[in-house]
Amino acid sequence: MAMGKTGTVNITPEMMTNALSVIEDYRTLTGNLHTQLSDEVSNLIPGSFSGSAADGFKFFYDDKIEPAVGEGLTKLLDALRDICQGTLDAIPQVDGLDDQLASENKK
Repeated sequence: MAMGKTGTVNITPEMMTNALSVIEDYRTLTGNLHTQLSDEVSNLIPGSFSGSAADGFKFFYDDKIEPAVGEGLTKLLDALRDICQGTLDAIPQVDGLDDQLASENKK
């Protein structure tokens, strides 16, 4: 990572574009896993698991697990994507001083 003289990290458009791509890949992967998990739970109850223990498990899944891996993860990834997109949008899309200076010196 490029470091400036003040010790700050210089973020490039490429870094943010790569981060956005990774977030989208992760969203796809976790979405597929979430669907598989939901399918397994739906098939497990009442097919192979019933009674009070099954009811308790289903309640726990619906009340705790589903919100965390469903809506909770989606909101977290949305926030991360928005942060990266905002950072990318804030990076000036102009030629840097070095490129401009080099071009002028070659004339």
